[in-house]
Amino acid sequence: MVSEFGKVMRLIRQESGDSLRILAQKLNVSAAFLSAMEVGKKKIPLEYIDKICEIYNLDSNKREELEDAVSLTNKRVLLSLDDLNAKQMEASLLFARKIKTADPELIQKLLMALEDTNEKN
Repeated sequence: MVSEFGKVMRLIRQESGDSLRILAQKLNVSAAFLSAMEVGKKKIPLEYIDKICEIYNLDSNKREELEDAVSLTNKRVLLSLDDLNAKQMEASLLFARKIKTADPELIQKLLMALEDTNEKN
């Protein structure tokens, strides 16, 4: 079964006319390893996001789509705290700790608030 990363990469490769083997060569990995990442059997190294964006000259929207796909496939979210202020860091860490136990109603409220904020920006 193809992972989210695999779905996104397949579209990116198709748009540029590259095969899995060609991308593997560009990433300097074996086609077998790239295939294993695309089906979710191997974790995707985070530095591949930058490499793939550079190889295919991806815009910010496509980069975000790729980052989301990597997070979903790896089942991990990487959040850099470098550019956050103290309150943003506190909120991020609290959210990460509490998300597993949050009730569905709270999750829905958070989603609506974040989507509303996203539309304003």
